[in-house]
Amino acid sequence: MAWGLWNPELSITNIGWNRMRNFIIVLSGMLLFSAGSFGAVNRYMVFFKDKENNTYSIENPEEFLSARALARRNNQNIYMTTNDLPVAPSYLIQLSALPEVNVVFSTKWLNGALVEADANNLGEIELLPFVKTIEFVAPGKALTGSGNRRQKNAEHMMLSATSEAESQSQNAFIGVDVMHTSGYRGEGMLIAVFDSGFDEIDNSSFFNHIFSGNKILGTRDFIRNSGWVFQYDQHGSKVLSCISAYKADVYSGTAPEANLVLCVTEDIGSEYRVEEYNWLFAAEYADSLGVDIINSSVGYFEFDDERMDYSYDKIDGNTAIITQAADLASSKGILVVASNGNEGNNAWKYLNPPADADSILAIGSVTYDKIKSGFSSYGPSADNRIKPDLCALGTNVKVVYREQIGSANGTSFSSPLTAGLAAGFWQAFPQLTNLEVIQYLKMSATQAYRPDTLQGYGIPNFTLAFNKAKLNEGDIEEKLVVFPNPVTHKKIIYLHADTQSQPGNATVRFTDLKGAEVSVKNIPELDNSDFLEIDVSFLTAGTYILTYNKGSEVQKFKLVVL
Repeated sequence: MAWGLWNPELSITNIGWNRMRNFIIVLSGMLLFSAGSFGAVNRYMVFFKDKENNTYSIENPEEFLSARALARRNNQNIYMTTNDLPVAPSYLIQLSALPEVNVVFSTKWLNGALVEADANNLGEIELLPFVKTIEFVAPGKALTGSGNRRQKNAEHMMLSATSEAESQSQNAFIGVDVMHTSGYRGEGMLIAVFDSGFDEIDNSSFFNHIFSGNKILGTRDFIRNSGWVFQYDQHGSKVLSCISAYKADVYSGTAPEANLVLCVTEDIGSEYRVEEYNWLFAAEYADSLGVDIINSSVGYFEFDDERMDYSYDKIDGNTAIITQAADLASSKGILVVASNGNEGNNAWKYLNPPADADSILAIGSVTYDKIKSGFSSYGPSADNRIKPDLCALGTNVKVVYREQIGSANGTSFSSPLTAGLAAGFWQAFPQLTNLEVIQYLKMSATQAYRPDTLQGYGIPNFTLAFNKAKLNEGDIEEKLVVFPNPVTHKKIIYLHADTQSQPGNATVRFTDLKGAEVSVKNIPELDNSDFLEIDVSFLTAGTYILTYNKGSEVQKFKLVVL
């Protein structure tokens, strides 16, 4: 079964569907092209001067955005603007009426359309009174997506299969183990994954739950203009496994209960500017469905046509089309999580767009030793902003393809691990905006107060982000926080003190319920920026009293160890 862009049950919205369907019927013969219909053509973006004579209005957004998309905007106090309006339908009709011009997709955010046209007929397009500019984006008609994937954005490779339980380690690396035991597995969140294909996930037992649970709410192949995405390439399958794959006691992605939108935007056989526009079209599609998070494990700075290449000075957060698209998605309340790139060992070495966008999370790669992976791209952006924003494990990541668990390297995998973390954290605090989620994750990271251009703000942690959100929102009034409680799994608790705490060192005393002392630990002075880990693995299962002493300040907590 294929889930298409215009499937009213699984796509945009049932609201206003009849109106949209009538327009599509008019264009159906124009939007679907036949090979050999006309001579040699190229692909161009045609941009329009305005959105006049539009049958849609921002006063009636339910005609072109789903209820979920509108709810996301309302929850974050985001107002509708003219770039939310679809392209004027009459413009698309007039373009399609020209000889040897085929309209493939349109963009409302940048107000234009991707067309296939004979270069000899561009003059006719330019004469249309509503046309502003035309940009060449790729030779030939829409490609088939055939061919071997080149190492464009990831050093991904399957190594020999290892212990299946090792996915627990990469989850624990960023606190996802605690997130899951706390009940946050992505339920109710909607994550879009943009990649090169999701081959065989419909035939893998690790993804059975997303099909049986109807968790895929939309699919779109922007390479061939279809709804079937379970083909082409393994890369997207492995990326998705970091978020969604699940088999009890064997493997778990970081947000296995999240709903999904799957989009093919990356063509594995070539590299042209059109792929940036594919990403833009996919982002608008995801927006219309009400997506919360976009994971993007693709990036671009070098193309088959060198005239399209970006020099480093253009990695400035504003120039690359895909970067503009990422920031526009963020402006609609979507959290964009993107791989920083794998150019660290190459001459380029810097981050790849869209990682340079200023309102997203760009994710670098580290090893289990918390050292930057050699291949992970460097920052900063050309305008000297900290990049990457965060890092997660990207070396020796456990991924799934078909029925095999293996290891892979690349920021392509540190990104979805982080996207799943963000989904669980946002599930815990649904009142937050996308930008607030970014800030909390940065504040939780290992280099929160000393970011650099190797690891950015460092490695995020669910527990610390959770505590900071609770403290900042006033849900916890004590001067000291102990979390998690009950404590499970690794048996580590975290202490956090606010600025009202008295100066000096402190002690933490553990006693049983009869008052017998079990242990006393001296701890350094804490301030409002510190979280202290205390290993309590010496405690057996049971209930204890934790007493915190600092000068005249005494606080007691009941600590349950499972």
